[in-house]
Amino acid sequence: MSDVEVVATADDSEDALRFDAFMQLLRTAGALDRAAADALSDLDLTAGAFGALVELGAVGSEGIAPSELARRLAVARRTATLYVDILTRQGWANRGAHPDDRRMVLARLTTAGETLLAELGEAYKRRLSHLLGEITPLQAERLRQLLALVPTDSRNSKPVEFPR
Repeated sequence: MSDVEVVATADDSEDALRFDAFMQLLRTAGALDRAAADALSDLDLTAGAFGALVELGAVGSEGIAPSELARRLAVARRTATLYVDILTRQGWANRGAHPDDRRMVLARLTTAGETLLAELGEAYKRRLSHLLGEITPLQAERLRQLLALVPTDSRNSKPVEFPR
């Protein structure tokens, strides 16, 4: 894959170019989500639920509140809760009370979840990484950097004014 140089014409507005990029991102995200579901079908997980599994593994036995999991995954809180539900049904996660605040719930990996990640986590990450095709590591890093520029928290983005 070679780098493509984009030359804007007088007819191209910044908004039109951003909208085209937005639509391409949606198409790509949808295609990757479908391909990831196929790649993870033997675990019966979605890419989002696998991401939650990885995040729970990263926080360790301390656990994580669903609101923080949602923030880290850039999803709605109810979606993060759904991911924890899926992992709990599989026996890979559980919920427990926060040690300092009994009203809070923390999600943690079970021993089975820790074993799954230890034994198969890297293989599944590799399987998912191959969904990006033949892009080079440098291109993958550039893509990651570009995508990091896209706001994932609508509360921190500036409001869009619509014409009347």
